[in-house]
Amino acid sequence: MGGRIDELRRLREGLAVSEPAAVDAAKRVAQALRGSGGTFGFPELSAVAALVEEAPDRVTFRRVEGLIEYLHRLRHVGSGGPTPAPVHAEWLARAASVDTSAQYPDVPTAWKDIAVKGALTATSLAERAGRLLGLGVADLSKTARSALRLVPEALIRSAMVLPVAEDGETVTVAAADPTQLTGEIELTRLTGRRAVFVIAPPDELGRAFVALLDGAADKATAPRGSSAERNAKTSETILVVDDDPGARLLARRVLEKSGYAVVDASDGVEALESLRGDASIALVVADLNMPAMDGLELIWEIRDDVERSHIPVIVLTGETDELLEAKLIEEGADDYLSKPFDPRMFVARVRATIRRCGLAVAR
Repeated sequence: MGGRIDELRRLREGLAVSEPAAVDAAKRVAQALRGSGGTFGFPELSAVAALVEEAPDRVTFRRVEGLIEYLHRLRHVGSGGPTPAPVHAEWLARAASVDTSAQYPDVPTAWKDIAVKGALTATSLAERAGRLLGLGVADLSKTARSALRLVPEALIRSAMVLPVAEDGETVTVAAADPTQLTGEIELTRLTGRRAVFVIAPPDELGRAFVALLDGAADKATAPRGSSAERNAKTSETILVVDDDPGARLLARRVLEKSGYAVVDASDGVEALESLRGDASIALVVADLNMPAMDGLELIWEIRDDVERSHIPVIVLTGETDELLEAKLIEEGADDYLSKPFDPRMFVARVRATIRRCGLAVAR
């Protein structure tokens, strides 16, 4: 493993200037690692190496830096050392033109230390890192509502990424570590889109997380509608849509016990009538398979309605198709839960979706 790290390091200069021979050599190394990952019991290594092997030339350098860091961590775990594995952040040190031998407990610490060593501000370091990796610097004042709704909050927090833009094929995320290949894999899996990275210093990302995910909770959960309605209501109303009366009753009891007001509907057609007659509905929880109008058709109707397109939708289904979640997110769902659901997880996802989507609307 150490030999592979050294081999990838030697290829760096060629990768930085996109020399075809260096790019081809890096992909051969990745191909070998992909094959050995499964052989030696490291399936995640196979997935990470496959990203490098299949990378377009313009992103090969960034992904190779991520592969180097991943191999460092894998070697650390293999040696029986304590977890979490140290962060090397060699790409960041190279951008600052400082010593690359240091190890750090986390990415924010690496940024702070390397900025000090290079006598740089965090913004200057981000600009240099962007030039090194061929990436832009994030503008965190411009966060698209649709992008924020596309990525689950749990992934935003665990991968330390902030969605800032999206289109039908890509989702652009700001990250302090744009070389994190496991995060890239998860973003692609959950959104069905190719991840495009832009760089942001960790402190700026932290402030954005507080503003978007933690702060202004009252603003996020305020009922929509006229000012009189907002002043009169004290909690969100959730619309539960399911053709199974027992499932509707269970969802109602769980939500009401958590302090939510609940209205219900037996199919998509009835749900649309409720939405048009009740401006306080802050979230729709819909079963996928229903008569008259199913959950997917209901999503389409909501997203095509200018006055109600902001309302988030969580889909519940008993199906186990691995591609279903990606399809639902692509079609406009904000989250997805399998039946039968765990009540605590159900309420947690409801709260997170209302908070995340409410803040996206406010922006």
